[in-house]
Amino acid sequence: MEERGLTQVEFVGALNRQYLTRFHQKDVSRWLNTGNRTTNGTIGFPKYETMAVIADFFGVDVGYLTGETDERSFDLAKACDYIGLGAAAVEAIRSWTAVDGAMAAYRADTLNRMFSSAHFPTVADKMMTLNEMSTMWRQDPQQFSRLMASLASSEEYPRDLTLRLLVGAFYGMANESFSTLLRDAYPTPDEEVVDGERE
Repeated sequence: MEERGLTQVEFVGALNRQYLTRFHQKDVSRWLNTGNRTTNGTIGFPKYETMAVIADFFGVDVGYLTGETDERSFDLAKACDYIGLGAAAVEAIRSWTAVDGAMAAYRADTLNRMFSSAHFPTVADKMMTLNEMSTMWRQDPQQFSRLMASLASSEEYPRDLTLRLLVGAFYGMANESFSTLLRDAYPTPDEEVVDGERE
């Protein structure tokens, strides 16, 4: 409800209109207090049919309402568990590939080629190194500075220039690895083939 900016009264009104039900604000209050103790005992879940209607209204699985999963659907929860990525990353990939028509297959093929390239692990390792550096810099700038100083064994350059050179080298290695991955995943005719076809 909060995500959609609905009050209890607005929510029950929309629910009743959409599903031709006859719930009241008092019902919504009870649903929101499921699991709380009262003088009459613990407030239980609504009937499954009611939960199915609420889940459909919000576009989530019943398991999300009951707390069985923190994700909006069991499919998303399974994908996150299997891949090891967070819901935002999985949803970002899914939203990019979830388009109509032939473009969906084309977009999926684009990602499949990249992730299945033999060069992907190398790129991922370089990205992980950059992430470690970035995380260290954000969380403990002094530790990052000490690490960069220890890597800068030469006194020929000023410290700030040495830092820029080292960080630039890491980005350069990642960029080179990514270029190799792109050439492997999405091969195009090289200059010799193009020149040979022209003759």
